[in-house]
Amino acid sequence: MKNILYYFLSLIGLCALFSACEDWTETEVKNPENLIESSHSEEYYTRLRAYKASDHPIAFGWFGNWTGTGVSLMNSMAGLPDSVDVISMWGGWKNPSAAMLEDLRFVQQQKGIKALVCFILLDIGAQITPVGEEPHKFWGWVDGDDEAIERSIRKYANALCDTIDKYNYDGYDLDWEPSYSHPFQTSYEMAKNGRIGIFIDEMSKRIGPRSGTGRLFVIDGEPGNSQIPKEMGKCFDYFIVQAYSATSDAALMIREHGLNDIIKYYDGVLSAEECAKKYIVTEDFEKYASTGGLTYTDSEGNKMNSVEGMARWNPIINGKKVRKGGVGTFHMEYEYMIDGKEGTYPYLRKAIQLMNPAVK
Repeated sequence: MKNILYYFLSLIGLCALFSACEDWTETEVKNPENLIESSHSEEYYTRLRAYKASDHPIAFGWFGNWTGTGVSLMNSMAGLPDSVDVISMWGGWKNPSAAMLEDLRFVQQQKGIKALVCFILLDIGAQITPVGEEPHKFWGWVDGDDEAIERSIRKYANALCDTIDKYNYDGYDLDWEPSYSHPFQTSYEMAKNGRIGIFIDEMSKRIGPRSGTGRLFVIDGEPGNSQIPKEMGKCFDYFIVQAYSATSDAALMIREHGLNDIIKYYDGVLSAEECAKKYIVTEDFEKYASTGGLTYTDSEGNKMNSVEGMARWNPIINGKKVRKGGVGTFHMEYEYMIDGKEGTYPYLRKAIQLMNPAVK
């Protein structure tokens, strides 16, 4: 096991919390074998959790193929870099095993990582309708009866929050993609007649900024889709954009679902700076884990992989550089080990260091 010793972030907020901030060193394991039995001190984890609570661009990822077991930690949350802030569970969250829950509790309680339920929502009852039940009947949906439909949506939203509470997850990532075709049967019924607004309203009573619970409510896919009521932009902690295959700084601003679209859509509800601070850009590591993305050219003509480019990029609003929400990857676990690269998660680790540089 090779340890890389370096001074962790010298953020003003952390220094206010810890007068000896400049003396703190983080020993983050690059080749983890068993982090649960690591020699990290409680002081280390206390300061790590304080960093997670500070104001900074976050490291995010969709984490799939979760088992919580195995000789390798590729399929365990414990193997993630300590500095990862938020993950969305791409499967496995409905019926977690004892090993999965132990893995989850370790990263939540020790590392301060937040784990979110995530799935595409286009129809009532998605993912949590009991097996064998007809969704409309089970949730009380009656075609043509707007009051019954609203009651069923609110019932469904609360049942989803109950599931989050049951397993002590940290919130929900609404994968909202109504403008695209999908490889499963859907009637897109939640994308009609303002129904997704009802769902967001009910969910935001228990998760997200409006709830006061500390649980996160984020939206990915099409956060500026016209079915989302504009006033509900304040219900979300983050807008997560699948900026897959982006090759320039300009692309992150002007491509479909780019930051300019988000700013324009929520104008009058959120300031441009608020939109930017919620805006997380992500790359597809199902395709590009081995390279860190496509070749990316920044505004000064420098070339790098796209994850590095996204990490280095900060939006320019009215001629002023402002902070973004963060950077993430899809199927982040595919980067666990990369041939020719030292340690685990080499591209994500570099992105974290670029966004939140440690003082050496």
